[in-house]
Amino acid sequence: MDYLDGTKKAIAFIEANLQGDLSPESVASEIGFSEFHFHRIFKAMTGETIAEHIRKRRLALAARRLLLSDQPIIEIALEARFESQESFTRAFKKMFGGTPNIYRKSRIPSPIVGKEIFLPELLIHLRNGVNMEPKIVDRGEELVVGMADSFHEGEHKEIGELWPKFMARVSEIHDTKSGYTLGVCAASHPDVKLQDGDTFVYIAAMPVKDLENPPKGMVAMKIPASKYAVFTHKGPISELPHTIRYIWGTWVPRNSDRHKKNAPDLEIYDERFNPETLDGEFDIYVPINN
Repeated sequence: MDYLDGTKKAIAFIEANLQGDLSPESVASEIGFSEFHFHRIFKAMTGETIAEHIRKRRLALAARRLLLSDQPIIEIALEARFESQESFTRAFKKMFGGTPNIYRKSRIPSPIVGKEIFLPELLIHLRNGVNMEPKIVDRGEELVVGMADSFHEGEHKEIGELWPKFMARVSEIHDTKSGYTLGVCAASHPDVKLQDGDTFVYIAAMPVKDLENPPKGMVAMKIPASKYAVFTHKGPISELPHTIRYIWGTWVPRNSDRHKKNAPDLEIYDERFNPETLDGEFDIYVPINN
């Protein structure tokens, strides 16, 4: 099964189980994909995380019941898997612009979140300089030391906040290689606990000559040699989500047979990128099979 078929199957599975125990982990497990990579693919293809999609679909179903039945609001809230009517009301108001009670009295249906996912052939971010056809390169084994934390898809701002903390301590790392820094995205790391809701580990790192005695509060990692598809992000870091969405929402699904699904991907920052203005160019390395 490729990523496009997997996404369609995931959406169908969610639709069939909206009133049951659903979680991003159970959805990824149902279709047999790596949780780390499938979270990223789903977000890029649909514009929302698996958890966000589940919540929106449950709220949409709840809105329909408000209009078509006299079922008590608290029962609808519990069936939508909210812990209380208060939490349901907050989420409903945020999505539909009014409370469940006002919505029911109005008897005017709002647009309901649809089931269909439309994938445009060319996403708008292509105009920002993303390489449509990546370079294919071989990269040798890499040893890195850096600061790490767990994140979930879409936390670009939070990942960005890790870098200044790391750069303030980079002088503590011994036997570094000069010329570039790395951002490493991995499914897990033995020294980093995934927090609730998080799906991957990100490491702001420096390349090193050996992994002995990393500074306190930092982690070490050996990145195996691999073949990579290399994409170049051009422009401010604020536009990175566009590039990410092209890579994981368009290129990777079209090349799912080539994608090495259980390997970390890399961001390589060199002299082309200005860390003060957060602008310039840097490369994103997506591992592929030989």
